[in-house]
Amino acid sequence: MPRPRSWCRAPAALVGTVAGLLAILAGGPAAAHAVLVGTDPQDGAVLDVPPDEVTITFNEPVQVVAESTTVLAADGSPVAATATAVDHTVVITPDVPLDAGTYVVSWRVISLDTHPVAGAFSFSVGAPSDTSVDVQVPEPTTALVAARAIDQAAVYAGTFLVAGLVVFELLVLHVTPGAAPVLRRRIQRVRGSALAVAGVALAAAVPLTAAWQAGGGLDAVADPATWVAGITSDTAVAGALGLAGLIVATLAAPRAGRETRAAWPAGLALGASVLALGALLLVGHTRTFGPTWLVLTSDVLHVSAGAAWLGGVVGLALVLAPSAGLEPRRAAVTVARFSALGAWLVLALALTGVTLGWRILGTVDALVNTSYGQTLLVKAGLALCVVAIAAWNRYRLVPAAAVAERGPAAAGSPGGVARRRLGRTVAAEAAILGLVLAATGVLVSNSPVTAASAGAEDAAPEAVDVTEELGEGTLQARVTPGRVGVNSLEVVLLNPDGAPVEPVAPPELTTTLADPAIGPFTHPLTETGPGTYEATLDLTMPGSWTVTLSVRTSKYENPIVDIPVEVTS
Repeated sequence: MPRPRSWCRAPAALVGTVAGLLAILAGGPAAAHAVLVGTDPQDGAVLDVPPDEVTITFNEPVQVVAESTTVLAADGSPVAATATAVDHTVVITPDVPLDAGTYVVSWRVISLDTHPVAGAFSFSVGAPSDTSVDVQVPEPTTALVAARAIDQAAVYAGTFLVAGLVVFELLVLHVTPGAAPVLRRRIQRVRGSALAVAGVALAAAVPLTAAWQAGGGLDAVADPATWVAGITSDTAVAGALGLAGLIVATLAAPRAGRETRAAWPAGLALGASVLALGALLLVGHTRTFGPTWLVLTSDVLHVSAGAAWLGGVVGLALVLAPSAGLEPRRAAVTVARFSALGAWLVLALALTGVTLGWRILGTVDALVNTSYGQTLLVKAGLALCVVAIAAWNRYRLVPAAAVAERGPAAAGSPGGVARRRLGRTVAAEAAILGLVLAATGVLVSNSPVTAASAGAEDAAPEAVDVTEELGEGTLQARVTPGRVGVNSLEVVLLNPDGAPVEPVAPPELTTTLADPAIGPFTHPLTETGPGTYEATLDLTMPGSWTVTLSVRTSKYENPIVDIPVEVTS
């Protein structure tokens, strides 16, 4: 039996690459997730007149969860209002003018990665009320969170197993077309069972995700409104595409295994498997973290390698079963093929896993001190256990099982014993991979927004307030929180009399870092009122940044203002 060449070099490359990429985790976090930029009125503000509308601004487009976005009066009674999402902003319009007193606004939105983001703030009209209700943020119940995590694990397990067994049967299994009917029937039964699990889980994900996004409980799953919201969501679209791919792959794979001349059944089965795996990426974290080409490519490779590994391990367990009916020589060649392929799968999983962790979490501190990071460490630890078992199989059991190539081995022969041991370790490998998928279900249900910002929650945000001359008038700017990552910029343009200045053209905004010299980076400004603008700044490194604003106040005047901002980690 030819000795697989890849596995020998893989450990050194794996260790070196992982060590190098782990060092990158010391850098700044990635941006591109829903972060609150500001509210109007601001939290705690006291207004002389009631506002016509309340606005909540984010750094990316969001969808509003209307039933979980409410306005409460000081006595706790609800205020009739309409909440709508307009690009980056949620606009809440009271049905009638607000009376004097304190009001609490509780909001919940869905970010681009389909994860919910929630918060609350209060403001007063005229004067604060003597008493008011506590600020409440809608959150899903523990039972719903657990049910969704289990459901997501089932989606990944079923999808991975269907797609992985297609790859194993068509590209790894060393059997002539139409041969080993017992083994092929078993592979098809397992694949059919995986299809059933994935199908039920994909259907259940529609109401579960909608209820989770709305901050409800398990009882919300039975509410028709939850199903309506779920069916019109990205989750339903991704689920439909995934289920279609799984059904086609399951139906086409048996014919591909029997076909001797036409290649289209195999191409159809493999293509449908790719569709099912790609549907998993239509929703989730990688939609909003960048750079897009790096994160999306890493996620595609990570999912594909994971499916091939799980399908290969389960396929080997079926091949090595005593009643599989596969001659020892062909079984040994199949084991050798997957052993060689497994080296590349391990390398791909390690590279892409570390890359995704770096871009989503951003820092070693977040890896250790957040629930998302801790779950990721558990998943990595389980994956290392699987790698250890795979290495043991490759270096100890696979060479011993090579005796089977010389002909059928007796039950008590070294080759027969080695094959039985190999079957047991492969079964253990499959069981641990099941735990890896369970951890994946938890990760999918956790928001990296919370993880990325958890390290900064203990310290109150610090604002950088600057007032600079703007021609004959003034420019007032505030940068919050002045730390690495996503910051908000508020700008007010005033004339010498203190009245708002409306420039003749939209102001232009850039940011530059002095050391190391990077930039300038251009950022869009959003006009929120006469002479008032807001922007989101992604300040990726600590150091001395310069925020430059170019304001054309007239046909011939275009003053430029530089605002120094010291950014801390």
